[in-house]
Amino acid sequence: MSRSQAKPSRILSSICVVLTISLFASSCSAKPESDNATRHPEQASLLPAAEQTTSYPLTLESPFGETVLPERPERIAAVAPTAIDTELLLALGVTPILTSSLVSEGGYLDDHGAAEIETYEFVSGEDLPIETIAASHPDLIVAVGWTDGLSGVNLGDYYDRLTSIAPVLTSPDTSSQQLIPWQDSIRLLGSTLDLEDAATQVIAHHQEHFAEIRKEHPEFAGLTTSWVLHFGAANSLRYMSPSGSGTELFLSELGFIPNPKANQFVGDPWVSSELLTQIDADVLLLGQTVNASDEEMHELVTENTLFMNLGAVTSRHLVRLAPKTEDDRDLLWTVTVGGPIGQEWAADYLVPLIADVLTKTS
Repeated sequence: MSRSQAKPSRILSSICVVLTISLFASSCSAKPESDNATRHPEQASLLPAAEQTTSYPLTLESPFGETVLPERPERIAAVAPTAIDTELLLALGVTPILTSSLVSEGGYLDDHGAAEIETYEFVSGEDLPIETIAASHPDLIVAVGWTDGLSGVNLGDYYDRLTSIAPVLTSPDTSSQQLIPWQDSIRLLGSTLDLEDAATQVIAHHQEHFAEIRKEHPEFAGLTTSWVLHFGAANSLRYMSPSGSGTELFLSELGFIPNPKANQFVGDPWVSSELLTQIDADVLLLGQTVNASDEEMHELVTENTLFMNLGAVTSRHLVRLAPKTEDDRDLLWTVTVGGPIGQEWAADYLVPLIADVLTKTS
């Protein structure tokens, strides 16, 4: 199957779809829906062998009603805009037949088979392409990672039309303003696809991976962190790790403790001049979007007295993060939107950078 060639090109166009950083999309462009999705009947199986623990027919309950899955599905359309469902399916060894174009945004799933999946072009604020989904001929539609508040689209508005195509699997609550913990979603997928043991193993591997990081870096324990993103002179800084966010959870899994100052940015993450001192922490992670020039970042770092006097800066516990990694991956997108595959990669990339600044100043 061939991937749709169009993809959001910048972090701002991706961030506009999810999280609480959805206000400044820069280049979301529409693409005409394809009349039908390519089918590959010669492919033997898109799922691993069944574990024989799930019985069918299976009733799939949702906030909007219920549908019945008559038998174990083979052709799964993953329609959550952020493509988190696709990452979870790939982690289980399942290859969906359709996903959102944002599956490519982090740049970390191509090595896991995402590049071969047919995509629909998701554009924030526009209709879900029902015709494209129907043309992929799914026998299950998955939307367990869907949250209305972060996608900008209400799943309930499409539920009846989706169920006319195939049974639909959703999370128990799609109205959340926060990302649904991927562990909850993968358990639901596992029980639906007769892959409960596989889901348990993915979660266990994730826990072991981060436990090993904490063991290897005891210097992280007891320290606070802040992750801020520079959007350029017009919009300045945005606090990316407010209390209760997925980014804060990720940092806590590395061994850091919640930053009490992060409460300042719940609900309104923009960092005004008056709040600049509130971004301070034991370790400060400073990134920038591709739209923020190096000159603008230079002005912030070297010419802003308040910033230069932050404890993290004077102690040289500042970690500068480029918009993209050397292999063109998007670290912040991966941390905030990613599941087990993305977050493990992000941890392996970020941990040495943090450890380096702490070692140099110890």
